[in-house]
Amino acid sequence: MLVGHAHSQNNDVLEINNAKNRFLGCSNPLYPKIAKNLLPTKISASKMDVQSNGRIFLRDQVEIPITNGSIKALSANYDSNGKRIDEITQGNIYYLDSYFKFQSGSLNETSKGFSFIEGNTYLAERNLLVNYKSLSGELGSSLIFKDANLTSCLDTSDGWQISAKTIAINEKSKRGYIKNLSLKVKDNTLLKLPYLPFTVSTERLSGFLEPDIGITSDGLDVYLPYFLVLSERSDITIAPRALKKRGLGLETNYRYLTSVSADNYLDLMFFSSDKEGKKNYALDDSRWAFKWNDLRKFKNFVGKINWAKSSDPMVLLDLPSNLTNIATQRDHYLPQSIEVSGHIKNFYISIARQGYQSLNPFMANGFIKKPEFNLSYSASGGPLTFIGKIQYSDFDLEHPINNLLIPSNNFMEGSRSIAEIELSSKSNVGVMNFGMHGTLVSKKYNLANASSSQNSKSIPSFGIEASTTLRRILPSGLSLITPSLSYEKTSYEDQTLDPIFDLHIKNSNYLHSPKQALFFGRDRIADQEYFLAKIKWQTRFQDKQTILMQLSKKHEKEASKVLNQMLGINLDADRQSGLKAQWDSPNTNAFMEANYSDKRNELNFANTSFTLKLQETQLSFSRKFRRQVPLLGPSNELDYGEVTLDQNLVGGYKFLAGISKDLATQKNLASYIGIGFENCCFAFKLFASDKRLSKYDFTDGLAPYANNAAWENMISVENKSRINFEFELKGITGSKTQLNKFFSNAFANF
Repeated sequence: MLVGHAHSQNNDVLEINNAKNRFLGCSNPLYPKIAKNLLPTKISASKMDVQSNGRIFLRDQVEIPITNGSIKALSANYDSNGKRIDEITQGNIYYLDSYFKFQSGSLNETSKGFSFIEGNTYLAERNLLVNYKSLSGELGSSLIFKDANLTSCLDTSDGWQISAKTIAINEKSKRGYIKNLSLKVKDNTLLKLPYLPFTVSTERLSGFLEPDIGITSDGLDVYLPYFLVLSERSDITIAPRALKKRGLGLETNYRYLTSVSADNYLDLMFFSSDKEGKKNYALDDSRWAFKWNDLRKFKNFVGKINWAKSSDPMVLLDLPSNLTNIATQRDHYLPQSIEVSGHIKNFYISIARQGYQSLNPFMANGFIKKPEFNLSYSASGGPLTFIGKIQYSDFDLEHPINNLLIPSNNFMEGSRSIAEIELSSKSNVGVMNFGMHGTLVSKKYNLANASSSQNSKSIPSFGIEASTTLRRILPSGLSLITPSLSYEKTSYEDQTLDPIFDLHIKNSNYLHSPKQALFFGRDRIADQEYFLAKIKWQTRFQDKQTILMQLSKKHEKEASKVLNQMLGINLDADRQSGLKAQWDSPNTNAFMEANYSDKRNELNFANTSFTLKLQETQLSFSRKFRRQVPLLGPSNELDYGEVTLDQNLVGGYKFLAGISKDLATQKNLASYIGIGFENCCFAFKLFASDKRLSKYDFTDGLAPYANNAAWENMISVENKSRINFEFELKGITGSKTQLNKFFSNAFANF
């Protein structure tokens, strides 16, 4: 027997095969086990009667080879002149990745036309089994089932089944439709439809996707997406959207490839008239947002476009999307930048236009760099490395800025020139490693509204470090201990009269080098002088476990005047202790980092996380704390905590939950809970989310910052909740990733 047909007691179909199905990602219970190298090469049967007219009557154990497959039957009549096979009884046909079993039928080997009566067909690519009273069409071209039942389930009484008058499949276009259908789930009729289109391939195909239905704090939210393949390297999804309390809208996602690593897309959302927005905001009825991300490479040069814009700062908070990727609900700004950069031998050059649209309604747009030009040169020889940089930026003020940190008289337009020279060296003396670097930064402003240009400032810095590494080979791994001692000094220059053009804070954690501790970009370079001692222990084991432990001690010689001016406080020189610990294993990841002020007896920052990954469970905890956050004004602390759980349950069920909380105010930032089920037959997901946002009312104008009562009246907590239900019939509907996409955008960026 050349084609395996091991019959089961429950279902007289195909042999169970444990191979992974590429579409479902799970064991396919009905895939035929066929040895292609053993397919027949000539006609054979127990009884053969050859007629003079070329007809051959075949009886018992009939085997007939055909192109890309074979026939096995109890009996058949073969016409060698017309290549036609008639009166096939108890037939079994394997053709490419499809399998046909029937009681009687006929096949024209030349045209591939066929007609089968009472049987079942297995379509491997979508794991679909079709039982039918009659089937006609052409192999590899079209299939038309009459009075048929369709399912991907081995046991339909515990799964789903579609009964239909007609099921038609075009194997060339990989599309099909079902007429006069009735859907049963666990033997209960749930749905009757006159017509239902579907795909029979895992390839990218144009057509309607499953509707996205959610119950939200703004009422029923419905998407009806249509997916259109434009070429092998591009496609677009267009989704009309109806949101009960808001109105009708349209969202699109256009994707295209310019290189393997280029994540290029254009996202757009548009509501012609937002009913709720019209009540609360002094803006036009229409609300919209878009984002264009494009990357192209030309030999040694790269061109980048990252451009996003919205009708108002609140649209992405009010109308969060499941389709577009313009911004999350907690993003602070939309980038509007174009850049071309490249390398020529030791030179690097870039020219860019950089701007941002603020998503904070109380802080309008800031400066635009039109243009910013960068040129750098690096060379090394022996232990020495030389780096030279020149940067020129021209700043235009797009809109007035509302910001408590910057006095209004600092809102100046103009240009800034920066020159930087750095010389560094590394050397080894015995087991000791020595490093030294010196940097000189010179900056000059040319202001449009000033009577004369600002005086240029030159700020030197110097650093030296000594370290060694002790190595020990363990029976099960490797252990390294690295002690180091460094000294850093950056001179003080009064920069209070310099304008602040780059309004973004770099993450300074008090123990990093000056290069990683820039305040407000290049416009404020912090003075500092300190000694820093560290000892780091690293161990790597053969079972893929790693341990890292680092202790730090920092002694400041003088307090930073620039930092105190920025924070509006008067901190003295400090002594700080730092701890960093990390443990990684296949099942567990733990991390802790903290910096403690010995002199002020308080934490400067702390970051902890713990993740447990087991076969059925993933549990994570995290907490982040930080002081001295200038943008927060009087309240200069951030303290967040987060817990998430991903648990696989018995029988294919899965449970997910998470919560993110502001521990300083004891308010929940976001939370979610979901449950799902999946097997090779069907899947469903039910999840609910809740996000706490700030709700603004601008109808009476902006209230003064100093008036706390007006501020509280302007801001109230808004609950953005959503309940979504997804149901997937495996093989008929496409697999969706909305659940994972929602979770990835759930929480704030620390």
